[in-house]
Amino acid sequence: MSADTLAPVLSPVVSRDHDHRPAHISTAEWQARVALAASYRLMAAAGVNDLTYNHLSARVPGEPDRYLIKGERQLFEQVTASSLLKYDLDGNKLSDSSDGVSRGGQVIHAGVFAARPDIHAVFHTHTTANLAVSMQKIGLLPLNQHALRVYSRVGYHPFSGFEFDLASRKALADSLADKYFLVMRNHGALICGRTIPEAYVEHHNFEFACRAQVAALTAGGIEQLIVPTDEVIAHATAQVERFLSVIDENGRDWGALLAQAYALDADFAR
Repeated sequence: MSADTLAPVLSPVVSRDHDHRPAHISTAEWQARVALAASYRLMAAAGVNDLTYNHLSARVPGEPDRYLIKGERQLFEQVTASSLLKYDLDGNKLSDSSDGVSRGGQVIHAGVFAARPDIHAVFHTHTTANLAVSMQKIGLLPLNQHALRVYSRVGYHPFSGFEFDLASRKALADSLADKYFLVMRNHGALICGRTIPEAYVEHHNFEFACRAQVAALTAGGIEQLIVPTDEVIAHATAQVERFLSVIDENGRDWGALLAQAYALDADFAR
């Protein structure tokens, strides 16, 4: 999906909040800002947060070498459309703000956008569940429907220290390859999407899969679990590709999620 097709994907957002758009920001960029700010607020409401760490980012529509991301001094629940920062892929801040993004945010998010032009949203989180799975040698298992929605698209990235070195972008991109989900060993998870709604919903699916796996393993180990056969896994994967591969604002989830964000605090869209 090209940058030019991203704006229509988010059109319901701008129809409600165009009055708050600053004159210097394009309509398409404002749409993306509102959708990304909603994602931050919804994540916080769902209990996905790690103080001021972690970031959700989105490529700027029509500007493929630039992306939006929260500043490092904000909690997820404090993000608004106008507070999001704009950076280029070389690490230059393009927003007039005293806040900035951490070195790790620049390495991870800009690195993925540079390596994968098909990706328009990158969500990186540390949750108890995805941290736990990142530490398990078995990785993510195809144990349930949520796991099977993502299982065939998961890659793994070995831990070699904090992502502070720009040279580590290549290793991260190599681990991600053509996948959309990355288990970052001993670190957390990276969820990518062709749209912001896709990244949000797929993060939810991945998180539920991780939570269920951690809970199931309390039964005494993998030998106590019912694992689908290879044939069932292949069949379910084909079903996902056929029926569940498109997630955008027209799907069953995003409109309801956006309504939830407004109900929680409409200030995110300013």
